[in-house]
Amino acid sequence: MARRIPLPRLTQRQRTARWQRERRQQAIIVVAFSAILFFVLGLMAWGATDRYYRENLKAAATIDGRAIALRDWRREVKYQQTKFYVDFGVPIGLENDPRIAQQKSEYERSALDTVVEYAILDASANSEGVSLGDDAVQTRYLSDFSQFRSRHILVMPDKDAKDKDVADKAALEKATGIAKQLKEKPNDQDLWNKLAKESSDDPGSKDSGGELGWVGKGQFVKEFEDAATPMQLGQVSDPVKSQFGYHIIQVEERRGPEASDAIQRWLGAGFTVADITAHTRHDMIREDLTKRRQEAAAAGPVAQVHVAHILVSAPVPTGGDFTQFSAQLKKISDINAALDKGTDFAEVAKQFSEDSDTKDKGGDVGWIARGMFTDVGAENELFSLDAGTRSKQHNDRTQTVWYKVLEKNDARALDDEQKKKIKDNAYAYWLNQQKKAHDVTRLVPGLEFE
Repeated sequence: MARRIPLPRLTQRQRTARWQRERRQQAIIVVAFSAILFFVLGLMAWGATDRYYRENLKAAATIDGRAIALRDWRREVKYQQTKFYVDFGVPIGLENDPRIAQQKSEYERSALDTVVEYAILDASANSEGVSLGDDAVQTRYLSDFSQFRSRHILVMPDKDAKDKDVADKAALEKATGIAKQLKEKPNDQDLWNKLAKESSDDPGSKDSGGELGWVGKGQFVKEFEDAATPMQLGQVSDPVKSQFGYHIIQVEERRGPEASDAIQRWLGAGFTVADITAHTRHDMIREDLTKRRQEAAAAGPVAQVHVAHILVSAPVPTGGDFTQFSAQLKKISDINAALDKGTDFAEVAKQFSEDSDTKDKGGDVGWIARGMFTDVGAENELFSLDAGTRSKQHNDRTQTVWYKVLEKNDARALDDEQKKKIKDNAYAYWLNQQKKAHDVTRLVPGLEFE
């Protein structure tokens, strides 16, 4: 039998010391593990916070130094894409079909334009006292998205007639007679069927009693819509003239926005009625400010410059084919080389310009007043240049342009065409001025330039 060797017995002091040593070791392990755990959790939290910031709170654009968040831009992209699905009949469930990816991507730029524009509209509404009550916005919302079901009989003037006035008068007389019959029996389906089949020049509805189905705002020509909007149900209109001829109209039913395909699609995509009416409100502010800018447009003699230009499309590589891209870059280089060498501006325009309306005239655009260009930077330069001098090269997303000032006049009368162009451009011109005044900077990669 093996002999057992007795182990030395520990004193109380030694046992206490060993116990304290083990406790210290355990404490060190716990502290180290906790530190590692908290570090990992903190790193994960920081990563999640940083990712949330990058995907949501990071600026898509700035205005007056204030950020417009990426999430606001992405939400507007989704809003506009949803409208696209309705307008082009994309079925629910096929929103991510790769065949429409290109069309969807185009809304990324327009959505960024919109959120910038809305920020400017809000600021301008405050500064100019544009006030819109909730009732006014709600009324406009109902007008924009409510629908009506109608029927009509269309009488077209004889397009082959030599005397257009006589043909128009004959069409009006025929339409007036049809309207008179229908007013006597407005709800007689057999009468509608008979008159539509015998007299209507609308091939799409003549065989169905003139039925046009449910439509919303903007789906019919303005004259038809303006006449139908205030009509009572069942009422038969007098002949309404449009570019197509004379319409005899009856509105049969009306329904509210809740039945609109666009409203249903927006609600199904997670938007609210408040989101939709916010867009309606901005539409109304835009219209108010447009009217103000048009009323303030110059009408009398103003400073003008007589300008020529050379215009070519901006080089953009498409489909992986860089041949055309390289050719366009070379064209721009050749134009700059010719101008720098002193070649006559008109000759360079005739050789290179892609503007068919001015190319053969040496690029002569005519007289320009402020407000006729929407490129505020180019306009400012042209009005600062002396006659006979050339501008710098101007680039945007779609074109590259060089200008030459041919003449200047400090008080030249505006002709009717110039007045119309200034009026038509009034809002876009003002908006571009506001973008500069509010120091708008676009920050979404690939969308930095308008």
